[in-house]
Parts: sequence; structure tokens; C-alpha cells
Amino acid sequence: MNVKRGAKAVALGFVVSRGSAKPDAISTTALRMMKIGLGRGLESGYEKRTKAAACISVDFDVTREERYPWNRKGTAALIRLSEAHGIPLTWAVCGKTAEEDPKAYESILASTVKQEIGVHTYSHIYADNTTEEEYERDIERCIEVLGVSSRPISFVFPKNREGHFGLLRRLGFKSYRGAHRVIGAPVVNGGLWNIRPVYYVDPKSLHAAGLIKRFIDACIARSGVFHLWTHPWSLSINGDVDKMVSEVMEPVLSHLEEKNKAGVLSLSTMGRLSNFMEATA
Repeated sequence: MNVKRGAKAVALGFVVSRGSAKPDAISTTALRMMKIGLGRGLESGYEKRTKAAACISVDFDVTREERYPWNRKGTAALIRLSEAHGIPLTWAVCGKTAEEDPKAYESILASTVKQEIGVHTYSHIYADNTTEEEYERDIERCIEVLGVSSRPISFVFPKNREGHFGLLRRLGFKSYRGAHRVIGAPVVNGGLWNIRPVYYVDPKSLHAAGLIKRFIDACIARSGVFHLWTHPWSLSINGDVDKMVSEVMEPVLSHLEEKNKAGVLSLSTMGRLSNFMEATA
């Protein structure tokens, strides 16, 4: 582990050791330097009365032509991992990518583990520079392309550029992934449940499995949600996904499965978390 990751691991160790107690100045400052906040946990517990919860969201979007082969490999690898560990994923799908890479998209629908299909707009447009009418047309076009039996309830803003919350509520969405990383429980913002992210996986995460596990343990200690997110093509290193799968994703999902079997962590999706929070609020 490099020096920077080592410092992060030490800071997270303080969070784990203090649990739900008021965080000390050292850990709070260290986490702030990592651009991650500490929010309130859900002391009443999550599904099946677990102390914490976890979800993984995947942004299924291809905005550069050379990424299509990586998208296919990454999608196949994530489906294999999901099925091997019994962990459902939330797929935030761009309709245009689903149309242009149908085999990859259909593999998500065909998974033996029920995957959640969310929306990432049709054409990867930004909420903060489009009108409400334009955004609605793009979202509806995406939902039509997805061809799912029930309307999606989870939304991920392209580039995390947020807006049009009233529209999203009117279209039936209940959850979204916010831009700011926080260890804590979901919170309501704009009338939607913000399933706040914790860690993003890309090639810079190679050899970081130990650190990511510390983040998981910190979320458990704080009764929060460990929300990991990535893209299928983000697992590619020079066109190969094997190293990222074996050295990062496999050990991380194994840790999640282990904590789930220990009864301290529920494995959920963005939509299920928002439904749970809504029912228990």
C-alpha cells in the first residue's frame, strides 16, 4: 500500500474503532482531506435488521467509440461477479449505449441475479444545461429503449450534474446518487433519496482492495451505506479487465459477501434502499 493509501487506511481505522460515537477531530479532518464526509447512521438498522447496507451502481454509458470493447468485457465481468457472490447491482443505463451495445445490455437483463435497471438519460445529457422539457424527452426515450416491465425508480445524473428534481419525482424516480461522498445513511434531497457514494473504482484503484475493505468496515461501524460505483469500461487496463477483477473487484465483493453472511451488512440496490427508507421514515 502506498503512503497516501496508508494514511487513508489509518484514518478509516479511527472511524472503525470509534463506531457510532462522535468522531474525533483527527479522523474527521483526515476524511475531509479525502473529500469524504461523515453523516448520521441509521441506528434502527437496514433490511433484515442489519447494522449497515451496501450497494454497487454501474454507469452503463459509452461516450467514446474505443470504449465499446471495454464496455462488453467489463459488463460480462461484473455480471459474473454479481452471480458468483449473489450481489445485485444497480445499472444506470444510457439508452443510446443500450441501443449500440445490445448484447452487453441484454446480458444484464438475462443475469441469474435480479439486477436493477436505472436511468442515466438516453444521450448522456446534463441536467444543468437543458430545459425541463428537453430532459423529460431524453429520459422518456431512454425508458422506452430499456424495455423493462416496470418504470425505473433509480436515477444517476451524467457527470453528477444535478437538476430537475421536480421532474424526476413526477416521472416516478425515488433515488439518485449524489456527487458528494459521505459515510452515512441515505438522506432526502429534492424529494428523492440520495444514496450517497463512498468509493469510485477505476484503474487508479489497482492494489486498493485493502483500502476499499476499510471503507466497508467504516460504513458498518457508522451504520451507513457503503456505495461503490464504477463503469464497465473503468475496469479496463489496456483493454484487459482481468487484473482489476482479480485484484480489486473479487476481493471487495468477497468481503461484502462475508459481512452479509455474518449478518451485519445487507446487500441491496439503490431502488430497494429507497423503498426501505421510504417505508421506515
